[in-house]
Amino acid sequence: MRHTAIKAIASASAKHKIVFVDDDADLLLYYSEALREAGYDVIPLQDIKALASTVAEHQPLAAICDMAFPEGETAGADFLQQVRQQQGAAFPVLFISTIDSFKNRLAAVRAGSSHFLAKPVSSKMLCQILSTFLQKSEQDPYRVMLIDNDNDVLRFYRQALQMAGYQVYCCNNPQQALQMMLQHQPELVLIDLDMPDCHGLELGQIIRQHSELIDTPMVFMSADERIDAKLAAVRLAGDEFIHKPIAPWRLLMVVEARVKRSRMLHQQRQQLMRQPELVQHLDTLTALPTLWQLHNDINTLQQTARSFYLLKLDLNKFHLVNDVYGHSTGDLLLQTVAWTLAQQLEATDKLYRQNGDEFWLLLQNTDADHVQKLAERLIAQVLKQSRTLETDIALSASIGICKPQTHLESADTLMQQANIALHDAKKAVGYQIRCYNSAMQFALSQRYQLQQSIKQGLQQNTFYPVYQPIVDANGEIYSVELLSRWQHPVQGFISPTVFIPMLEEEGLITLLTKQMLELGIAQLAKWRRTLPRLRLSVNFSAPDIANPDLIGQLTALLLQHQLPPQALTIEITESILLEHSVMVIQQLNRLKALGASIALDDFGTGFSSLSYLDRYPVDILKIDRSFINKLDDAKARRLTLAIIHLAHELNLQITAEGVEQPQQFALLQQEKCQYFQGYYFSKPLEPTSLEQTKWFTASPVSQR
Repeated sequence: MRHTAIKAIASASAKHKIVFVDDDADLLLYYSEALREAGYDVIPLQDIKALASTVAEHQPLAAICDMAFPEGETAGADFLQQVRQQQGAAFPVLFISTIDSFKNRLAAVRAGSSHFLAKPVSSKMLCQILSTFLQKSEQDPYRVMLIDNDNDVLRFYRQALQMAGYQVYCCNNPQQALQMMLQHQPELVLIDLDMPDCHGLELGQIIRQHSELIDTPMVFMSADERIDAKLAAVRLAGDEFIHKPIAPWRLLMVVEARVKRSRMLHQQRQQLMRQPELVQHLDTLTALPTLWQLHNDINTLQQTARSFYLLKLDLNKFHLVNDVYGHSTGDLLLQTVAWTLAQQLEATDKLYRQNGDEFWLLLQNTDADHVQKLAERLIAQVLKQSRTLETDIALSASIGICKPQTHLESADTLMQQANIALHDAKKAVGYQIRCYNSAMQFALSQRYQLQQSIKQGLQQNTFYPVYQPIVDANGEIYSVELLSRWQHPVQGFISPTVFIPMLEEEGLITLLTKQMLELGIAQLAKWRRTLPRLRLSVNFSAPDIANPDLIGQLTALLLQHQLPPQALTIEITESILLEHSVMVIQQLNRLKALGASIALDDFGTGFSSLSYLDRYPVDILKIDRSFINKLDDAKARRLTLAIIHLAHELNLQITAEGVEQPQQFALLQQEKCQYFQGYYFSKPLEPTSLEQTKWFTASPVSQR
């Protein structure tokens, strides 16, 4: 019977050369015969001290080794480790021993073995285990990807892995590596951190952005000893960090465990996906019911005329957790949040997961006050739970709530209402709770209609410019600020506070700026025939500043209308400086080199860091109208005057916005403020109206 079982394995062994080391001559003979019957080429060895020379001579594919020898209780592991260090031998090793102790198992691990068997071992089991870890399934070998810009390292590691039976893909270019990963779907990726064009961590984040690679195990490698680099790599990969150089046998240990786990998890997922009824009813990550079940439960409650509340909870900006810490951490956090939320519910309440970071709750037998308090408690628990994880992650949540007004409303209608309430909640800063009302539906409908028509409005030129004068201390016009207006064909006049954020969200703000610049510079060229020193101020958003074609577009427009760049002032806000510092510095320096002036708009309302005034090439500070409106308040007046005096010390010009009263104008004149803007002088006007003012009909433009 033993011979039949062993012969069944013989065709798979293909005469692999094996070193078998045991000082028991009878056992050595017994196992050697069994292995030869199974088709292995066995080199028997009784003296552990001869291991090094035997390995050097025969270059075996694997070794089976006793642990205890006359040289010591763990001599087998000790001598094997020496062979690995001296010869770089990377073959797999199976240890057998009569003493099954923690010490012996630890010695086996340190010698690079993932297999330890306690004697007596049947020859059948020995052959099966040996066949399993030698064969690597030649029909479907484990797929490993190596990404390193050092070709010598790639060649060395590829050879070690290929000899062990792996299918190895190598690449020294991150972009090409990503394409190869999408094509070959490796079961493990080893990435070097220190690559010149793309840091290893950046490549890892890009890999995680692809749904096909979202679960692919990654292990980072580097010779960098810095702790922060190691921690960042471990957080993203959710696995250990390899310090280079790594011996081939240690590399094989790292790879083997991970590719086997990767394939096993993939096979389990495939098996699960073949059970559609389970996937439909149960979320595989949290084991919570899915939306299919929520639909059924809502319909049942409506049909039986029972009262309930529907809540939708969303984790704010949860995508950043996956981007920064990796999807393993993100999945763990979602599981933890799901468990935490469930602990807060009554027996009749139900919790569901939709996908990503969204959860639904169905609450029965309750009232509005209890629901509000529960929602507050849920948000507090999310915040508390995120702080108890091993990685301290600042997390918050928003909740939308709805209650059926009749028992005729469908599940889809109620879920839409909860969605609308959640959308309203997420518009506020931090965590918020909102209950649905019909006004939300109307506001969302209006906003949706605007979003649908805003691009059409740009194409049909329904946006138009107006100009607000900026005057000097004598009240003479010095410049005009170009402002955008939108006359919607159905809804009428739309405030810039509404359409500007929409354009930014839709990525269309640069198109509006381009349109307004073309109209504004053409208009300025016309006006400068009458007022030859008139200037134009234009507001630029962050996408405008980030536009690589900005300088070229401005230069072409100025040349087309024969205007000097000095006639242009670029207005930016403090938020742009905060969010895009490196890029902003470069672009502002280019604008300065062109000849334009830079104005810092709404100064004092943002972070107002004095470092901005030193780091960025700012020429003008525009004091926000909120300060000017409070000049009759002693504290606000002192603050405003301090800003003016600071600007004087830094040789910056000052423009006061929102001047509406003669007393404000007089005080600011007294404090040597250079320029003024506000309704006291003029509201924003269309060109024909502005041309009817005294500045165009009588007085010459002021001299700068």
